[in-house]
Amino acid sequence: MDKDLQRLSDIQDRLLKHIESDLQDDEDFLYMATMLMKHSVILYKMILDDEQITMMLDHVKDNLVDDFDFDIENLPPSGTTIH
Repeated sequence: MDKDLQRLSDIQDRLLKHIESDLQDDEDFLYMATMLMKHSVILYKMILDDEQITMMLDHVKDNLVDDFDFDIENLPPSGTTIH
């Protein structure tokens, strides 16, 4: 399991470096986040129906703060990953 988490962390680090190298202005962050969310939903639609996706997103919304003490104003330090 530790190997899987390390692999996820490594992939996330490379993805973030690639994304950050492409961002030119403040609105690019929103465009990139929107694109990533849309691609994720498309992938989920391949394996889940709309009701299951709704339930999954509700679960994420309800648990993001609880599981990770997530605060948009206090993002984790650079290099920290959240899975």
